Amino acid sequence: MLLVFWISLASLIFTFVGYPLLLIILSKLISRPSLNLQGLDHSKLPEVEVILIVRNVSSIIEAKLKNLLAIDYPMDKLKISIVSDQSSDDTVAIIKNFDSERVSCIENTYKSTKSACLNQAIKLSNAEILMMTDARQTHEPESLLHLVKHFKNPKVGAVSGELILLDPDTNEFSQGMDAYWQYEKFIRALESKIASVPGVTGAIYAMRRADFAKIPDQTLLDDVLIPMKMILNGKRVIFESQAIAFDIPSDDANREKIRKTRTLAGNWQLLELEPALLNPFKNKILFQFISHKVLRLISPLFLFLILLSSIALSGNHLFGFVAAIQVLGYSLVLLSRYIPILSRLPLVNIARSFLTLMWFTILGFWAFFSRNHLTIWK
Repeated sequence: MLLVFWISLASLIFTFVGYPLLLIILSKLISRPSLNLQGLDHSKLPEVEVILIVRNVSSIIEAKLKNLLAIDYPMDKLKISIVSDQSSDDTVAIIKNFDSERVSCIENTYKSTKSACLNQAIKLSNAEILMMTDARQTHEPESLLHLVKHFKNPKVGAVSGELILLDPDTNEFSQGMDAYWQYEKFIRALESKIASVPGVTGAIYAMRRADFAKIPDQTLLDDVLIPMKMILNGKRVIFESQAIAFDIPSDDANREKIRKTRTLAGNWQLLELEPALLNPFKNKILFQFISHKVLRLISPLFLFLILLSSIALSGNHLFGFVAAIQVLGYSLVLLSRYIPILSRLPLVNIARSFLTLMWFTILGFWAFFSRNHLTIWK
C-alpha cells in the first residue's frame, strides 16, 4: 500500500503540475522564430475554404456568416461551405437566402455525424487550405491570416487558433471552466513551441487539405484525431495565440456535463480507433500525448488509490492526517452544493472544479465502456 500511495500521488502531481513545469523548462531550451503578418504577401495567399457543420442553428447562423465574410482575407480566395446535418428549423433557408456567392450549403436530409459531414465536405473541396470552425463562435478579423502565415513552412500540417472565453464571471461554475481553459491553453502553447500540439481547438483551426486523412465517421473528437493523424504522418501541428475566436463559457452545469462526458469518452475512443497513437515508432510526440491526454483519463483512479492507501496506512500519523484531509476536502465539496457560502472559499472552489472534472472523467469512461458514447453527439 505504501508503494501504491507514492506512485499514485507522484502520477497525479506529474499530470497536473509536473508536466507543465517540464514543458516550461524544455521551452526555454528550444528557440523557434516567431512569425508576424508584416512579411505576408497578400497577392500570394492560398485559397481557403471555411467548413462549417451545423444542425438547427437558425438563431445564430446569419451572424456567424456575416462574421466569417468580414474576415480580413482576399474575397476571391475565401469561400464558405456549410453542411446542414438534418436541420429541422430554418437553418438551410437562411443560408440559401444569404446574399453571397461565396457561401454554399449541402443539405443532408438524413441524420449523420459531425465527422461524416467533415469527410463529405473535405472530399468536395479543392481549396489548398481548410479552416474549421463551429457556429457559435465569432472570429477576430485577422484570425485567418495568423493561421495561414504558418503554411509557408511545408512541415506544418495544421494550426490551431486560440479560443477566448468572454464574461467568465457569470458564476462559480463558469469561472471554474474558464480557469481550466486558461490552464489548457498555457500547456498547448508550450507543447507547440517544443514540437506539436496533440489536438486543436475545434472552434478555430486550419489545415492543409493535402495532409488530411479521412477519419472514421463515428469519431467523436475530430479535432484531435485529424491533427494526430497528421503527426503520425510526420507533420507538425502548432498553436497560434493571435488567431482568435470568441465564445461565452457555459454556465449550465448539465450542458457542460454532457459536453465533457462526450469529450472524455472521445479520448478513450481515440485509442480504439487509432492504436498507432500509442506506438513509439510512429507517434513522435508519444510522451506529450500520454502526459496530456492519457494520464488525465486515469487521474480519478490515482485519486481513489491515494485515498484507499492512505486510509489503509492510517495507523501511521502522517498517513492518518493525509486521509483526514482528503475526507474533509471531499465533504466540504459535497456540502458546498447545499451551503453556497462554502463555494466562496477559494480552496473549496478550486477543489470543487477539480473534482467536477474528475467526475466527468469517470462518466466519460463509463459512456465509452457502455458504448453510450455513440449516442451522445448532438
